[in-house]
Amino acid sequence: MYHLLIADRDRQELSGIEWLLSKYSFPISDIKQSGDLAETLNILESEQPDILCMELDMVPEGKWEIVKKFILRHAGITIALTIEPTFERAMQAIEISAIDLLVKPLSPSRVKSTIQQGCRQLAVKEDNSHPKIHTHSIYYEDLFIESDLPYPYPVYLIRPEYGEQLNNLRDFIGQFDFYDAPTIFSTTDQITLVFHEQIPEPFQQAQRFLSEWERNNGGPVAVAVHDKNNGKSIHSIYQQLRKVMEATFFTGYKQVLRYEEKYLWRDMDPFLTMDEQRFWVHHLDDGHADEIKSWLYQEFLDLRAPYPNPGLLRTRLTSILAQVRRFMIRKGLDSPDRDIRYKQVFESILYGPVLYRIVQEMVLFINELIHTLKEQSERAIVNVGEAALSYIEEHYMNPALSLRDVAGYINRSPAYFSHLLSKKYNQTFREILLQVRIQKAKELLESTDENIQQIAGAVGFNQPNYFSRVFKKMTGKTPREYRNIKL
Repeated sequence: MYHLLIADRDRQELSGIEWLLSKYSFPISDIKQSGDLAETLNILESEQPDILCMELDMVPEGKWEIVKKFILRHAGITIALTIEPTFERAMQAIEISAIDLLVKPLSPSRVKSTIQQGCRQLAVKEDNSHPKIHTHSIYYEDLFIESDLPYPYPVYLIRPEYGEQLNNLRDFIGQFDFYDAPTIFSTTDQITLVFHEQIPEPFQQAQRFLSEWERNNGGPVAVAVHDKNNGKSIHSIYQQLRKVMEATFFTGYKQVLRYEEKYLWRDMDPFLTMDEQRFWVHHLDDGHADEIKSWLYQEFLDLRAPYPNPGLLRTRLTSILAQVRRFMIRKGLDSPDRDIRYKQVFESILYGPVLYRIVQEMVLFINELIHTLKEQSERAIVNVGEAALSYIEEHYMNPALSLRDVAGYINRSPAYFSHLLSKKYNQTFREILLQVRIQKAKELLESTDENIQQIAGAVGFNQPNYFSRVFKKMTGKTPREYRNIKL
C-alpha cells in the first residue's frame, strides 16, 4: 500500500482527487493534503511519499530549482498538475520526471489512469525483499480481464457480511502476519489477497486469519481460498472464488470456504404452483402462523448442496411476498407503517446476504400481520350475531353448512338465529352464506390460477354450473369475465 501527497492551492481540487481515490479503491493507504508550498516541502522531506500529485503553478518563479531538488530527492512517483498548458510547464514536468502533466479542469478518467500508471511503476520498482512479486506482478485489471496466463500461487477472497466492516478489515489485513505479504485489491464489498509464492498450508492460514479477526471483535467474515496450481489465470481464479463465496447466502459467514473445481447451482422453478398459491391464501386468511413458519423453514432452511441458484431463490421469495401483499390489501392491512415494513422485507429479499435472516424477517412480518388481523377480529366479534358471522366465514367451504349448524355454535335455536339475522342484517342465512362464498370466490379468482371448477369446490359449491349462475346473479359477470377484468 502506498502513501500519497496531494499539493494544490485549490481545496476543491484536493477534495475531488481524494474522492476519486476512495471511489476506485487504489492500493493507497495514506493520503496527505497540502495547499501551501512550505508545508508541501516539509511533508516531502519528513514522509517521502510514494506518489506526489503537485500543482506546478504554486511554485514561485525564483524557487523552482529548490523545489525541483526536493521533489527529485524525496518523491517516489510524481504527477504534475497545471492550469497553464505552456511550454515552460511541460519542461518543468520533464525536469522532475513526472509521469504525466494533467491540465485543469481535471478529467476524472485521466486522473484515474495516471494514478494507476504510478501504482504499476511503484510495484515494479519495489525492493528485492519479495522477488516473486516482480515475476508475477498482478494489477487490478488482471482480476477483471482474461489474460490466459496461469497463476500458480494462492489467492484469497475475503468478504464481510456488513459493508461498514470493510475499512476495519483492510486495516486488520495490513497488520496480520501472513507467511508471505500478499498484494491487496479492495473493491466495494470484498478484498482479494494475491500471494506471490507458495506458502505452507494456505487453508490453515486463512482459518488463523479468521480466528484472530473474530478475537479482535470483528464482524462476520467469510474467506474463500484457492490453493491449487491448476493452470488457471488470475481472472479465472477470481471469478471462481466469487462463485464459491455465493455459498454464504445459504451457509452464512464466519467460515473458510475451499475452492472447488466445479461449483454449479441446481436449477429450480421459482414460481408458486397452484397448490402452493392455495396454501398461502388459505393459511394467511385463517391466521395459521405456525403452519406458515414450518412451510418456510422446510422450503428454505433445509436445503443441501448442490444449492439452487440464489437469484432464482430470491425470485421465489418475492413470489411468496406478492401473496402476502394481496392478503394485506384484501384484509385492509396496507397502512403507511406496514407499507414501510413491507418494503423493508422486500429489500431484504433482494439484497440480504444470508438466507436464514431473510426468512426470519418474513416470518416476523407475517406474524405481525396475522396478530394484527386477529386483534381486529377479536374487537369486531362483540355479540352473538358477529360470532355467527365469524363461524360462517370459517366454514363457508363446507357444502353442507346449515342454519342449524351455526345456531348450535352460538347456543341458540335455529328459529331465534334466523330472526336475529333478519332483524340485525336484513338478510337470510342463505343470502349471507352465498355472499360470503362469492366474496371468497372473487379473492381466489384474483389471487390464484385455479380453474373455475376448483374454485367452486373450494368455496362450498358442489355444482360448478350452479356456482357460475349464482356468481353472475350477484356480480353481473361470469367468473371468467370477472377474472379477465381483474388481470
